[in-house]
Amino acid sequence: MEKAVAYAISIGIVGFGAWGLVAGRSSSVPIFWSCVALVAIAVGIWSVCSDS
Repeated sequence: MEKAVAYAISIGIVGFGAWGLVAGRSSSVPIFWSCVALVAIAVGIWSVCSDS
């Protein structure tokens, strides 16, 4: 059960990053929001792939 929750949180982080990537494209500073989104995606993927 704990592992399922950890995966759900990681997928949520990746989803937030994907949303930020799409939403950031229409902002006034798209390169900043794209970098923030890519960091969130990287953290989420790292979280999924790490051994717990």
